[in-house]
Amino acid sequence: MNKQHINRRSVIKGISTSAALALSPGRSAYGATPKTDVLVLGAGLSGLNAALTLEDVGYRVRVLEGSERIGGRLFTAPADEVPGYPEMGGSGIGRHYARILDVANRFDVAMERSRPRTEPVRGEIMLHVRGTGILPDDWAEHPLNPFVTATRRKRSLTGFQFSVYGDDDNPLPLGDLEAWQSGRHAAMDISVHDFLMRKRVDPQAIQLGCGTNMSYGRNVHDLSALMGFQSANLVRSLYRGNDAFSGGALAAVGGNQRVPEAMARAVTSEILMTQHIHSIASDQHGVTVTTKRGDVHTAKYCICTFPFSALKHVRVSPYLSGKQAQAVHELGYTPVFQVHVIPTKPYWEKDGLPPSMWTDTCAGRFMALKNDPAAPGKITSCLSFVNGEMAQYLDRLPPDVAAQNVLAALARIRPATQGALKVVKVYSWNRSPFAGGAYAYWKPGQITRFAKEMRAPLENIHFAGEHTAVINRGMEGAMESGERAAIEVMERLG
Repeated sequence: MNKQHINRRSVIKGISTSAALALSPGRSAYGATPKTDVLVLGAGLSGLNAALTLEDVGYRVRVLEGSERIGGRLFTAPADEVPGYPEMGGSGIGRHYARILDVANRFDVAMERSRPRTEPVRGEIMLHVRGTGILPDDWAEHPLNPFVTATRRKRSLTGFQFSVYGDDDNPLPLGDLEAWQSGRHAAMDISVHDFLMRKRVDPQAIQLGCGTNMSYGRNVHDLSALMGFQSANLVRSLYRGNDAFSGGALAAVGGNQRVPEAMARAVTSEILMTQHIHSIASDQHGVTVTTKRGDVHTAKYCICTFPFSALKHVRVSPYLSGKQAQAVHELGYTPVFQVHVIPTKPYWEKDGLPPSMWTDTCAGRFMALKNDPAAPGKITSCLSFVNGEMAQYLDRLPPDVAAQNVLAALARIRPATQGALKVVKVYSWNRSPFAGGAYAYWKPGQITRFAKEMRAPLENIHFAGEHTAVINRGMEGAMESGERAAIEVMERLG
């Protein structure tokens, strides 16, 4: 599927390049005055890929970014704040991320093996469930293990969430990566809770295995099982028997944010920062975008890459309506709250336990990170990665108070950490005005109800962003969507 999309882009690029080369120097691609052809809103992966795609064939672009940083929700912690530049958003780069790997190669961004963020080195994590610490080797036979089958009792809780979408239950045809939005599988567009209850999984097992430290969503009633089946179908379709994708995930040397930064340097058009958008208006003359401080930008077309959690706070004219409006106001975004700490004392040596913990407390997944290539065994920092409803709870507190709550929870369940951890950075994706959550997720029924309609153009406004991708998720989904929106605009400009 990725190859098909790349080939389509190459064909359209070839046609459009021929037309662009025929233009006189200084003329815009659609033959008007030398003004901006396309405004791109957002300097994340989707916006930058759209801008580069349009520039490749001669169109004039202006990129408007609301924050002071390139990369959007792909965010590497600054090295002067957290040692080892851990990823705050956008962790591993899958081997199938063709577009990401292509731009990394084109713009000389070196790659290395992925550095774990929420998944620790095997054997270096312990569990803390219902007030009890449990070593990995003891979990399978522990009385607090709620699972029934021998296979599930042995499975790590860190990987249980993804195991529920096994081949035996997956209704999506192998290799058909667009089937999940076809409408033919609405019977699986139900909550993860309801799906597992149909399989007679114990409610306690559902809550612990899928409702604690969730990768997507807020709780087991809030997440569509069909979304999980799509992710599983992508992996089994691309990776099974494919040696080219073996070897695990990758990361950019120096942090994954180096990828969008390299893309931004390659953009020859303007990239204007701190452009907090107030309104987007489309009429017969084109598109007018106004910022909150009163700056006005005009172009023939606009590609808006904002997550819907941010777009719903922007005035759009003409008004969004019907299923598209429902999507903008209802699509879910996963709450993620992070507390980055530096260990000032080797607490793991004091109590002799693994340095990382998977907990059912407000500390979430507490991961000891090893991000020093010169000393691969050294713990450079630790991260409390908190998802779902627990992240929402922490969001209601002042950031410093929330961080102290996390440290207090750690001290209760593991006394050796008391006084051994120094908070260096607290970050909430929910609190970001340009994100409103870490990444999109689908609530029960939403895929069937508005998946196709939500990415439709609104007059001269086109939409991109990982939430509008069909085949991929995450970083590659963002790239896919930017490419798709750019092609849509090129077809209209041509």
